[in-house]
Amino acid sequence: MHRSHAAVSMQIKRLEEQLGCQLMQRNNQGIRLTESGEILMGYCEQFLKLNAATFGALAETPLAGKVRFGIPTDYAQDFLQDFLPVLAAEMPNLDARIVCDRSRNLRQMLAAGQLDIAIVAGEEQYRDEQLIWTERLQWCGSYGHQCTESKPLPFALLEENCIVRDLALQQLQACQIPYERVFSSTVLENIAAAVAAGFAVSLLPESSVRSSTVKPLDDPRLDNNQVLKMNMICSSAIDPRISQRLTERLREAASRILSKTDG
Repeated sequence: MHRSHAAVSMQIKRLEEQLGCQLMQRNNQGIRLTESGEILMGYCEQFLKLNAATFGALAETPLAGKVRFGIPTDYAQDFLQDFLPVLAAEMPNLDARIVCDRSRNLRQMLAAGQLDIAIVAGEEQYRDEQLIWTERLQWCGSYGHQCTESKPLPFALLEENCIVRDLALQQLQACQIPYERVFSSTVLENIAAAVAAGFAVSLLPESSVRSSTVKPLDDPRLDNNQVLKMNMICSSAIDPRISQRLTERLREAASRILSKTDG
């Protein structure tokens, strides 16, 4: 904020005096917003969006400026090929900075002010996000794999803070399916390769299944109807024209990527 701690504290104190209520609670664990503070925060975010929209609507200059953009690691290569060329052609004055990481890490980075826009996997606790695309999650194995309840399921597992990893483990545990972790990696492509080689089975997004040797598992214990939602989240200070244009182009890029998978 380019202000000293004392100056910020004084401004908050004046704001509390004007409003006649406490906005923050302080204790030995840190600072958190009160209920009144949460209400004020919601209005402030609307003010920022309206301010940006007003200037955007009146400005005649082309979209320009630096935008820090987050892309999930497992989709980075596809979007570098299908999205960035379109972005460069349509918004040549936009100075994009790209960061690849896990969805949950990207959320934290945006909340900390380190990103302006990010694509993230949807989770139940987060609402009002811009849906970009959906795809099924499927339990997959090679054509040579045989499911037998007498043996533990040979399982390939992502080794990072990953939503798909959590969903897979939750399903195995809820159905009480015995499994053995035979392969792990921080890269989804490696997991898909282990499945294609017949070494393991795993829960995979449809777009990551690109080998003709891989098929959905025919196992009544496993749910192949889960849907992964990929959303876009934005900083409240971002120019609405930029976020709207990016939403449109991201949806188009996602459609092209998924159509390649279908083909």
